[in-house]
Amino acid sequence: MPLTMHSAPMWRRFAFASVASIALLPVVSTLAIAQTATFAHSKHHNVEINFADPTTACAASTLRLTMQITPQSQEIDTLEQQLHLANALGSKLSTDSSCNNVQSVDLAVMQNGTQTHSLHATRSDNWKFVEAAPATNAAQEVPTQESTTTPSAAPIPQPEAPPPAIPDGYMGLLALLVQKNPALLGNEAVQTCWARHFFEQDYINARGNDFRQHEVANKAKLDLERVSHQSASGQLRADLTLNLGQYDFNTSSFPVVLDGSVLSLSSNCDLSAAQLPNQVSFKLGEDNFSFPLSMPSAQAEQFLKQRTRYGYINRDMPVTLFFSVAEPELAKLNTPDFHIVPVELTSVKIYNDNARKELLGTIGAETLSGMRKAQADAQAAHLAKEAAQKHAENLRMMSERVQSANRSEKLAMWVGQDHNGYGLPSLDTMRSVRTSASLRNQPVPAILLVQTDSSGRKQVETKWPGKLTLTVPQDQPALSSGTWYIVQGQVSVPSKGDFPDATMAVQTLHACTQDQCKDAEDPQALATALQAQTTH
Repeated sequence: MPLTMHSAPMWRRFAFASVASIALLPVVSTLAIAQTATFAHSKHHNVEINFADPTTACAASTLRLTMQITPQSQEIDTLEQQLHLANALGSKLSTDSSCNNVQSVDLAVMQNGTQTHSLHATRSDNWKFVEAAPATNAAQEVPTQESTTTPSAAPIPQPEAPPPAIPDGYMGLLALLVQKNPALLGNEAVQTCWARHFFEQDYINARGNDFRQHEVANKAKLDLERVSHQSASGQLRADLTLNLGQYDFNTSSFPVVLDGSVLSLSSNCDLSAAQLPNQVSFKLGEDNFSFPLSMPSAQAEQFLKQRTRYGYINRDMPVTLFFSVAEPELAKLNTPDFHIVPVELTSVKIYNDNARKELLGTIGAETLSGMRKAQADAQAAHLAKEAAQKHAENLRMMSERVQSANRSEKLAMWVGQDHNGYGLPSLDTMRSVRTSASLRNQPVPAILLVQTDSSGRKQVETKWPGKLTLTVPQDQPALSSGTWYIVQGQVSVPSKGDFPDATMAVQTLHACTQDQCKDAEDPQALATALQAQTTH
């Protein structure tokens, strides 16, 4: 699973979910039953599945088995993992002729000699194992009189089964996509991808055998259907290895740094036939995350010593990210197009071992929400600082331009500026404006120096330059007769008549106090006015 950061350093990590591989042993003959009670063996989990009664083996309609979990067993602690391993027995039960009489299987899960779960499957349900309900204690149903004898110790209540494990990385995403679009279950590319990840040995062994390939594909389809049904809507998981930072004595914690804000999940499958992307990128936040691993200083010192070999401190920390995808965003992933999907981190677990069994710390939703708020505040402060710097630079450049501008440019700058930049406009001549409007046969923009010959807002005549009337909008002050103005707007020239009056629809104006706007040439007054404009 690669983790990439746009316009920042990038790293990649490809992760494949654990595979429950079972070496299925042939059912032994009656003469050999006394020598072995093993029905199947999982090398991956280091778990044996034995006959509860080797003398009957597969002869009875109900086959009773035990799953022997020892301290040496691996990745088989949860009910979900145990069910996954048990379901791998379905292939043998369906194909082994010596088990034709078996119609149901009772499987007792034994952990260090103590039964923790009872699993059950039937041939009619295609050997899909489920947890069997605990047997009712008949003695508890019959009321008894109080006794002075010491009661037997109450059974230790078993903890509730943990929620089904979300497959890591892209496979978890694939299960969610199937959950939203069950038609994908029938797609050969999807079945093949799931088989390669979770039934790798079966997939390899089936090469060149169409019948065996069909069996493995169907097995993958059923498993994917089960996982997609059990997956929580919109929930995903990614296993990463992050860097352990320097201990912070102020917060009594190590920072575990996620150097990047875009997480990319990739698959080595070709899912183009299913119209699915082979890589999906998720935006985790606005910036890097630093997850605090709280630890007292004395314990932290010992922690680093335990991770030191030959003078080198191993700072690689296995971390699991849990995050949620909104339904509308998830729907976008049903196409091969590239999308960066925003997600929300819901939990982070930090481990001390690559097997992810020794949990060091959990970052919950409340802490993550605070981290996101801090990121948003920092981003807002950064943008505000950039805007202030840009504004200051614009003011500096504006001041320089005002000082170097000629008279025409200074007058035009009173009405020719906007908030997107600071150019150096200049006054237009009435002749050039009339010519341009006549040639284009449409209104043209212009900045003009004018003196009014009447007052009001509509069809105000001018003494200068003459042959021009002005119309002023309501958001601008009305014009006064005999006053000099600098006006900016659209000038139109009628196409008929002998040198008809041009008309200007005024958009912006500046009223001057001196003839020919001599007062508007003052660079200090102009700079002050422009600075006030850019502040609003």
